[in-house]
Amino acid sequence: MTTRLSDYALIGNARAAALVNTAGAIDWCCLPDFDSPGIFSAILDKERGGHFAISPAGKYSSAQRYLPDTNVVETIFETTEGDARLLDAFIAQTEEDKKRNLFPDHELLRVVEGISGTLDFKLEYAPKTYYGKNTPHLEDRQKLGIHFVWKEHIYTLLSTLPPEQLTVEAEAPGKATATFSISPGERILFSFSYSNQSPAILPELNTTGWARLQRTINFWKNWIGKCTYSGLYKEEVRRSALALKLLTYAPSGAIIAAPTTSLPEKPGGERNWDYRYCWLRDASFAIRALLKLGYEEEAHAYMNWILHATRLTRPKLQVAYSVFGHASLPEQSLDWLTGYADSSPVRVGNGADKQFQLDVYGEVLDAVYAYSPFMKEFDRDSRKFVIGLGKIICETWDKQDNGIWEIRSSVIHHTHSKVMAWVGLDRLIRLTEMYKWHDVPLEKFRKTAASIKDTVEQSGYNKALDSYTHELDGDTLDASLLTFSLVGYCEPSSPRMVSTTKLIQERLTENNLLYRYLNLDDGLEGKEGAFGICNFWLIENLARSGRLEEAMTLFESIIKCASPTGLLAEEIDPASNALWGNYPQGFTHIGLINAAYALNEVYQKSPAPYAYS
Repeated sequence: MTTRLSDYALIGNARAAALVNTAGAIDWCCLPDFDSPGIFSAILDKERGGHFAISPAGKYSSAQRYLPDTNVVETIFETTEGDARLLDAFIAQTEEDKKRNLFPDHELLRVVEGISGTLDFKLEYAPKTYYGKNTPHLEDRQKLGIHFVWKEHIYTLLSTLPPEQLTVEAEAPGKATATFSISPGERILFSFSYSNQSPAILPELNTTGWARLQRTINFWKNWIGKCTYSGLYKEEVRRSALALKLLTYAPSGAIIAAPTTSLPEKPGGERNWDYRYCWLRDASFAIRALLKLGYEEEAHAYMNWILHATRLTRPKLQVAYSVFGHASLPEQSLDWLTGYADSSPVRVGNGADKQFQLDVYGEVLDAVYAYSPFMKEFDRDSRKFVIGLGKIICETWDKQDNGIWEIRSSVIHHTHSKVMAWVGLDRLIRLTEMYKWHDVPLEKFRKTAASIKDTVEQSGYNKALDSYTHELDGDTLDASLLTFSLVGYCEPSSPRMVSTTKLIQERLTENNLLYRYLNLDDGLEGKEGAFGICNFWLIENLARSGRLEEAMTLFESIIKCASPTGLLAEEIDPASNALWGNYPQGFTHIGLINAAYALNEVYQKSPAPYAYS
C-alpha cells in the first residue's frame, strides 16, 4: 500500500534532505546534494528503492510532528506495551560549531527514547546506490560501524547498541538489521553519515551525539526566532519559512522547487517531473517572501545566486538551473523503478531547461527591483546584466513561448508572459530612474512597455467573456492571470481584474480548490489536481478587492489540506484533499506566506498599494 505524502515529514541541513514517514522509515534521501542520486528511494519503489526503517516490532499506532520551532521530527509510537518516540534530524551547525569540531559532510541522527512501558523495536537498514539500481556490499566494522563505498562517496551507520546487535545479514550483505528493547529513561542513537574523503570522519556518538541533537534544536529555534512576522496565521507562516529554509542550498543561496523527483501530479499518470533544481520564475515571489519575513541574509544569498548562476547563459535566461548554476539538466527515465503509486516514468533531470519562457525575464527583474532597497549601487557587471535583460525583452516580447506552466506540446502567445515582459521593463525603468543610470535606452524601454500593455489590453482581454485570457485572442482561462494584480500590472479592484477573478473562480474551481487550467491541451494524458500556489493567488485577489471574509475562509480550508506537520505539495486532489506532486513544494509555501501577509494587511487595514509594493 502506498504511503500518503501527508504521512511524510522533511528533514534536512540546507544542502541535502530526507523524507521520514509515520512508520519510522526514511524512504527518500539523496546525498551529498539535493539532486544527487538517491541512497534511499523506497518512495519511488518500495521493493527496490532502499530504506532505513526503525519501528516497534509489533502492532502500533503513530503520530508525527515537528518539535516546536524546529525541523526536528518527532514520531510517537503507541503500543499495548507502552509508548516510545523517535527523533529524526540532519545535524545543523553554526559556523562557530564548525570551527570547534571535526564533522562529516552530512550526519542524519535518529534517536529512540522510551516514554512508558518496555517496547521491542526492529531496525532495517537497506541502502541502494543510484536510485535503487545497485545494492552495495555492507562491511561490518564493529565499533566503527556499518560501512560502504560508492565511487568517491563513503557512508557509515553507527549506533550506541553493542556491535553484535547491529549486524549485516549473512545471506543478504546489502542489508543490516537489529532488534532492541527500550524502556522509560533509555535512549538509543543511530547516526548515518556521509563523507567524500578518506579516511572518513566518523562522528562520536555515545557521549556527544545527544548534545549535537540539542544544538540542532537550538540552531532551528534561533533561526526561526529571527522571523519578524507576527500577524494572522503566524504558525503556518513560520512553518512555511522553516520548510523554505530546508529547500535552500546554503553554499550558493539557491532555493530548489522541491526536494523530490517524479511524485506524480496524477496517480498512475505520466505527469512526473524532477523538481530538485532552481526555477527563476520563483525568484520574485521568493525574494519578496524572504524580505517580508525579515530574512535579509537569505534574500541576499538568493539574489547573488541569481546574478551569478545566469552567467553561463547570458544575455539569455533559461527556465531552471542546478544549485551550482549548471545550465544543462539532461532528462532521463529510470526504467527500473515502478514509481510512486505505480506512476511512471520516474524522471531525473528536467527538459524545461530547453524551453523559452518570456515571463522569466520579468520575474528576475522584479526580484532585482524588490531587492534594490538593500543595494546602494550595482556593480558594472550586474548593471550590464539587468539592462541586457531589458534589451532581450524588447527583442522577444512578441514571440511565442512555452509559458509559465512549461507546456511541452506547443508554443503560443501567453497573455501572462506578455504581462511579465511589461513588468520587467517597468521595473527596469524604475531602477534606471532610482540609480540615475545613463547608459540605458530608456525611451525604447518605455515605448516597448506601452506597446506590450496596449497588446494585452486589446488582445489579451476577451470582452465577450469579460476576462483576460490564457492566450492573446483566446477564449480560455488560466490561473496565472491572477498574478496581474499581484505584480502591479493592474489594481485587484479594477473592473477587468475583478471580472477575471470572478470567472476564474467560477470555471476553474472544484470543491473550493483551484486548478491552474482546465481543458487545455498540454500534450500530456490525464487531468491533474488543484494547483497549490494558484489558490493563494486567488486568496490575495479576493482579500485586496474587498472580499476579506471569503478569502480567509478559503485560506483556512486550504491549510486544512496540509500534512499534520504543516507541509503542502504542489497539488491537492479536490475530491479527497490528498496531496499530489513533488513534496513539499517551495512555490506553494511561498504562496501561503504571501497570502497570509495580504490577509493580515487588509485585516489590519494597512494594505500596500499593490501586493508586492
